[in-house]
Amino acid sequence: MDTRDRLEEVGKNIDKNKGTFVDDGKSLLGDYITTEEIWACNTCNACVQECPVNIDPLAIIMSLRQQLVLEQSAAPPALNGMFSNLENNGAPWQFSPSDRANWINEN
Repeated sequence: MDTRDRLEEVGKNIDKNKGTFVDDGKSLLGDYITTEEIWACNTCNACVQECPVNIDPLAIIMSLRQQLVLEQSAAPPALNGMFSNLENNGAPWQFSPSDRANWINEN
C-alpha cells in the first residue's frame, strides 16, 4: 500500500511538471516504509501471491534491504555479526576453519 501511495504521488508530480519528475525530497524508504517494516518481513512470499495488481512487494523489500546493507551499512546487529564472521572466517560461524571439525573428537 505504501508503494502504491508513493507511485501515485510520483505520477502526480510528473503530470504537474509536464512529463518530468521534479525531486520532492521524499523517498520510499523512510518516508513511506520504515526500516522496521523492511526487517519485519519474513519473506514468505504471501504478499506476492495475494497482490491483486501483480506488484512484486517482495522484490521491493529485498531491494530496500540491499540498499540499507550495501549503501547505508544499516543492517541489524545479528546480521553485522554474521557479516563479520564471513569476512574473518569464511563462514557465518565464529570458529576458525581449522577448528570446525573439532566436534568429531568430543565424547
